[in-house]
Amino acid sequence: MAIRNSIPTIIAMPYVALVKNKTIYRKDDISVLGVYEGIQEQDIIDYAKSHSLLKIAVTYDSVPRTIKALQSIGIDPYKDTFLLVDE
Repeated sequence: MAIRNSIPTIIAMPYVALVKNKTIYRKDDISVLGVYEGIQEQDIIDYAKSHSLLKIAVTYDSVPRTIKALQSIGIDPYKDTFLLVDE
């Protein structure tokens, strides 16, 4: 599973409910940031700065701003992360 491996991953999903299922409703101690409406670019930046292994679950619409936020702090999501599209 992409969340449990040691590869920095952005998981794109079609619905907020799916993102929340992978983030706030987790029953383990893996830290996964959920990005959807209401989550600010600064939240993404703060998460990326405080976690060495990035696990970010996003809605499809949030992919561009997630990429922009990561790039703003020197992370190249195209080289430094794996993008998984979950349907």
